[in-house]
Amino acid sequence: MPAGPETKKRPKVPTVPLFLVPKAIQEQIKQRGESIFTIFVKRRLHHQYRIYVETFSERSRRARKGTVKKPESTVQDVLDV
Repeated sequence: MPAGPETKKRPKVPTVPLFLVPKAIQEQIKQRGESIFTIFVKRRLHHQYRIYVETFSERSRRARKGTVKKPESTVQDVLDV
């Protein structure tokens, strides 16, 4: 059975050095071709970084499944109380 758009997985993003992070983000945005919701850059071992790009459709799918974490309170939220 061919994989449809609903069953495709996130593309595997290798770790990249700091100076290649902007290029890796640019490639992910071009590859996705959709509206980007979030971009996470996480530091790994030995100055290597892993980039996760999430589109609006991926975010809404996760929200419907209930796997979306609520954001932590920010300094502004605490001051507004």
